Amino acid sequence: MAAIIFDFDGTISDSFDYVAGFLAREAGRTPLSEEQKQSLRGRSMLAIARKLGHPWWRLPGLFLRGRRLMGKAIGHVRPFAGMPAVIEKLHAEGHELFIVSSNSVVNVRAFLHEHNLHTYFVEIYGGVVINKAPALRGLLKDQKLESEDAVYIGDEKRDVRAGRAAKLRVVAVTWGFSRPHELAALKPDLLARSPADLLDVLQEI
Repeated sequence: MAAIIFDFDGTISDSFDYVAGFLAREAGRTPLSEEQKQSLRGRSMLAIARKLGHPWWRLPGLFLRGRRLMGKAIGHVRPFAGMPAVIEKLHAEGHELFIVSSNSVVNVRAFLHEHNLHTYFVEIYGGVVINKAPALRGLLKDQKLESEDAVYIGDEKRDVRAGRAAKLRVVAVTWGFSRPHELAALKPDLLARSPADLLDVLQEI
């Protein structure tokens, strides 16, 4: 049995439309066309914000505001197709499941309850805006886990870097906020290209 730590946005929840729409509105832009949305896909949240014209100094406050407002829209955010079945199966196999997210604990819990996934997770660590490595190390300490007994799953380059810094094995998923070739270039332990693929990939660790 291993502890499996998930990122949330872009890994479990398909929150791209919400994030892109919020950042566009905050930049004073008209609603994004489908073509504009597609041009932003594969970019990290930070990269989307920069592409839409937000200065670096505004980003921390912007993400805090977005997190607060997301609570009102959480009922419209869906899990990626196949992810609920993956989570259910991993739990049934006896793995301890956790979430470490830049989103708030309140939002993550609301999402999990909305989709009947709340019973599968031991704990949620939220509000990690910049560097997730300290939160990952804190989780290991809180839960009395050794790094070699845990796996971190995320969709952004910063997730790969944070997992490495916490000395965790890292699985990068390609359906979220970063481009597959950029994730591969960071050499995660494994790369998963679909939720179904994630189950097979985890068998290799």
